[in-house]
Amino acid sequence: MGPHGGSAGDARGQRAAEAGGAAVTLRLVALPICEYVLKVEAENPGRQIAVIVPELVERHWYHYPLHNKRAEILKWLILLKGNERIVLINVPWYIKA
Repeated sequence: MGPHGGSAGDARGQRAAEAGGAAVTLRLVALPICEYVLKVEAENPGRQIAVIVPELVERHWYHYPLHNKRAEILKWLILLKGNERIVLINVPWYIKA
């Protein structure tokens, strides 16, 4: 058992999740969305599929590395697995910081 009542495997998984933020983002956010987009594309063979991806826009350049890159990971995954019928639309999302 782990220190908080869970199994030792749970504790290792938690440490891995904390260490690999991109891996967690890929598994929890990007993969399910990508799989859904590919499913919709397969179910609608005569149509183009548009995916609107909000892009976080920072006020200062030095804030940019601080935030997760979910949008970039999602776009690359769809570009690699998808085809020419899937259209990606980037929409800037400004935060007041």
